[in-house]
Amino acid sequence: MARPAPTAQQQLDFLVKIERLLAKGRRTTTYKFALLIALTNLAVEQGDDSGDALEISIDDIARQFLSLYWNMARPYPQLREVLRQSTNVARPAKMISLLINQVHDSESSYQRLRVYRERRDTLLSEARSTLAKDVLHRLQTVGDSSKPDPELGRFLFDRPRTASESRRLRRLKLKPGVAACLRKLRGVVLSIAETRWAQWVRENNKSLGADSNLEEFLFVPKRTNVSRYAKRLYLLQDGVCFYSGKMLTKSSAWEVDHFIPWARYPFDSPFNLVLVDRRINNELRDQLKPAKWRRKWLTRNQTDFGLLTAPEPTGFGAPAEDAEAAEAISNWIYRTTA
Repeated sequence: MARPAPTAQQQLDFLVKIERLLAKGRRTTTYKFALLIALTNLAVEQGDDSGDALEISIDDIARQFLSLYWNMARPYPQLREVLRQSTNVARPAKMISLLINQVHDSESSYQRLRVYRERRDTLLSEARSTLAKDVLHRLQTVGDSSKPDPELGRFLFDRPRTASESRRLRRLKLKPGVAACLRKLRGVVLSIAETRWAQWVRENNKSLGADSNLEEFLFVPKRTNVSRYAKRLYLLQDGVCFYSGKMLTKSSAWEVDHFIPWARYPFDSPFNLVLVDRRINNELRDQLKPAKWRRKWLTRNQTDFGLLTAPEPTGFGAPAEDAEAAEAISNWIYRTTA
């Protein structure tokens, strides 16, 4: 039997703890901000609105880290240098050094790092190692202390308590109510974490000043080129617009759309893509689609699961886990918007 969802007061208390966690203590890297954002995204993609505990794979957290730091390993355009994410002047943060030689490729070529190749395996292994050594056991501690803040305790998860315990861990279990709070408060949690992260970067990169473009560079996900799926979607949809059902007569009149709007939740998986009439797509922009279209989209993802997950170029090459993530994200966004 599912636990009851957190009450409004419990959500408020949770938010106060999040703010205190990020406001207190000295940080030598930006990893705490990244871990909190990663857990929030995974709560949306894998959790539900009950008050139940949620187990999350360490590999999935590592993938989130790689995605969050991907663009930050590129030189910041205004300074033409990579921004520091660690107070260690002698060497960059491990996540930056991992990615600095990879970012000349498009992130989409490593899409969600689940379709493994040698470099992807190496990246994932190194990111997992960084989580174990420097991140997981330190999120709920303050400054250099190995103990949690007495006013907060271990309010997110109980384990791990040490780096050695982190290395043995394969899954992290969020406490009852935590995933639901992260889902319900995602916008606020991300705002707090991103604001603190940008503040840290400014304080530790003195040449930045009050550059107004910093937040966009750090946190706005870069759209990948989804138009390459257009012809395959055309065949999958028998040449008709996914929304109107009318024939798409020429390629100049159609475009690939994110069913869950990119502005609401950036999710580039083929499970979230449909081919539509450009005029209709321009009218909809970032609106949530009607419930009847959502049912049609979910049915499409089930019916055509085999083709969507089949290797490219015959199929779409989407990881199988994306089907569940797409449904979970849509459940979350339709409930929070209702």
